[in-house]
Amino acid sequence: MLMLGVAVFSITALNDKNRLQKSAATIEQTAREALMEAIAQYHPVILALDGSFGGIDGESARIEVKRAGEKNFRPAKKDETWEFSPTGICEPIELRLTSPSGTIEISFDPLTGCARKKNIIVNG
Repeated sequence: MLMLGVAVFSITALNDKNRLQKSAATIEQTAREALMEAIAQYHPVILALDGSFGGIDGESARIEVKRAGEKNFRPAKKDETWEFSPTGICEPIELRLTSPSGTIEISFDPLTGCARKKNIIVNG
């Protein structure tokens, strides 16, 4: 029974980690696509940083933001957005998404829109 319990716990933790990694990749892809669209269409692209921006693979997630000049993460404000410029840069930002499975923290490079730092923490 003990071996079965350990195996189930290990599989659950692995599934949670995979779910978090998949969600982090989706967030990164969304940022890159927004930047590429802004450049291609030569108009700003705005992403809403509300609950619709980044759930964690079907789970609702609390979104926190740390903008340039801010020292700590804070809850995303109602109607808060992230802007991607047609000049090929995006607003520098760090995002933290927290769900029952774990936490994703991603810092984005303003010149590429790509993640320059990513941290995934699995609960449990």
